[in-house]
Amino acid sequence: MLKSCDILATALGLLIGLTAPAAAEGTQPVTKDMEVADVTEVHPVSSFMQGEQPAISARSVQYDEKTGRYICHGSVQIHLGDRLITADEAQITSDLSAIWTQGTARLIDGENIFCSEAIYARPFEGQAYFFGTRCKLKRPGLAIDSDSIEYRWQDKIGVFDGHVLYIDSDGENAFVHLEYDFNKNKIA
Repeated sequence: MLKSCDILATALGLLIGLTAPAAAEGTQPVTKDMEVADVTEVHPVSSFMQGEQPAISARSVQYDEKTGRYICHGSVQIHLGDRLITADEAQITSDLSAIWTQGTARLIDGENIFCSEAIYARPFEGQAYFFGTRCKLKRPGLAIDSDSIEYRWQDKIGVFDGHVLYIDSDGENAFVHLEYDFNKNKIA
């Protein structure tokens, strides 16, 4: 009979689907041999949208039994379908429903590159929140800086709040609040 920690390690291996290229770059993937606590509930692969099962790599990964989170340090990469989150450090809930990153944090979604000091992402909801001194979006022909950003990748909507500086080919504009529709490539 399998122990619950063996079942969890196997389930996490299936859910996380670690990538070989990340391991080749000197990162250490989550493996069955790492310390894993007894967890009674793990969201099945079907909890993620099709093609969005996460792949996670970092130089070191540990499980914190008290918080129920994986603690990742060094060159963290979290692949969520076509999106990539990178950071110096991350904490990920054991059911993969929430991700916290800090230190040179980025979310790359196609040609959209979001940068900030910290990201809080909710993969099941398709949302990410960006915090820090300045949060930025860069893409060809467009740059938006603000105090905070909410990005809803399922809807392709960005919400920028506080001291928003919008720069495109037509010039610069300042706003307190701005919503941008990436499907239409214009201010909503």
